[in-house]
Amino acid sequence: MFKQTVQKLLTGAVICETAFFDEFEYLKSRQNNEKVSDFLSNLDRNLSYLESADAYYCTFTQVDEGNRNELMTLFSEMRSIFRPLVEFLDLLLTATHADLPLRAKSVVNLNSLFDSFEHDQTLSDHLGRLTSIKPFKTNKEETREQLVFIFQKLEEMGYLVRKNKGSSRYYATAKFDLIYVLIEFLNDSERIELPEENTKQQEELLF
Repeated sequence: MFKQTVQKLLTGAVICETAFFDEFEYLKSRQNNEKVSDFLSNLDRNLSYLESADAYYCTFTQVDEGNRNELMTLFSEMRSIFRPLVEFLDLLLTATHADLPLRAKSVVNLNSLFDSFEHDQTLSDHLGRLTSIKPFKTNKEETREQLVFIFQKLEEMGYLVRKNKGSSRYYATAKFDLIYVLIEFLNDSERIELPEENTKQQEELLF
């Protein structure tokens, strides 16, 4: 389990109870946690913990000439999906009339969303715009097909998981919580116009 956990961390996985239960339980052990932390420190990495989501992820110990370009590329890639993700979250809040955005362990029933989108032209139009941009870009025109595609894409990207392959119930992972932290960082540093989220300030750089 040590090797499996480290490999996931080094490839950018956010380990939470929902997404990676076995690895999460492994890291909850103080002895295992210290073992992984010690190993990562030899690679100039930290094992970071996001308390608000009860999740673990890997960060660089510091930024230097050896990793600056890699970090800039990674950060640029992540920024490119911020706006589509925020638009999706905003759309979901409107459709479900929820008070809070998706967090780790939140549950969304895809089937229950169909009626809202099919009977509200504003939601349908917004969905159409969302599926015209990456990473949700698709040629599908039917509302149901567009929603299914988005949820499948989010599952592929690690933001949602299903307990059973054919289930319409999706569980949010801690990757959403980490996105909120990064959104807050971007808002504070660049004043980008994105919805405000109640998240703790995080100053570490993601691996």
